[in-house]
Amino acid sequence: MKKSSFIKNICILLILMFGSAAALRAQDTPTSMTDYRGQDGASFLFYVTGDDSGQCCGGEDNIYTDDSPLAVAAVHAGLLKANETKLVKVKVMGARNSYPSINRNGIVSDAADSSDGSYQLLPPPLDEFANAPTNMGAFIGKYDIIFVFRTTGSKEGAIWGGKDGVYTSDSEIATAAVHAGVLKPGQTGLVRIKVLPGKSSYPEITRNGLTSHSFDEWEGSYEFVRHETP
Repeated sequence: MKKSSFIKNICILLILMFGSAAALRAQDTPTSMTDYRGQDGASFLFYVTGDDSGQCCGGEDNIYTDDSPLAVAAVHAGLLKANETKLVKVKVMGARNSYPSINRNGIVSDAADSSDGSYQLLPPPLDEFANAPTNMGAFIGKYDIIFVFRTTGSKEGAIWGGKDGVYTSDSEIATAAVHAGVLKPGQTGLVRIKVLPGKSSYPEITRNGLTSHSFDEWEGSYEFVRHETP
């Protein structure tokens, strides 16, 4: 099945015009939040892997000193289990006068009278994420950047490639997510998409009840980065 570059370019133009590409991006995950001190009220999204072997400080209302390891605090707060990876929302808070010790989820946090900064852990609600664009055509050239979108799995759209997990940039995200096994048809969730350069070929493959189209050289690609969808 051949694609029309003219039609594809029109689709990209429409995406750019209507701004559907404004998704929240998951940031590189820091060990703690000390580097974010002073950005009170700002929220960040991180993929965190839980760790129950360390120590954190505080935890009342899920608020911790900003030098507390995110991986440990997320387990203490009940957002993660040890070795489980999920998307976590972290809100930067100002200094507080007390951080009581709390015994929760197998971890006893330390107490502190004060600190120079703190953060609060929150689950990321789906409605805080932008809806996915139809495809990733508007993102060509933004290689290796990872975007997080909200989308609903579909079996109706056209997709090219996917044998190695890589789709053409104009493959419909909702359908590629079902083909890749990230979402089921009709399931709404978060997808984590990494932008890649174009490839010389995109083989056809049948997977999860869908058959993709094959194509030769194309100018842009993307793949789903697999983490558990919250």
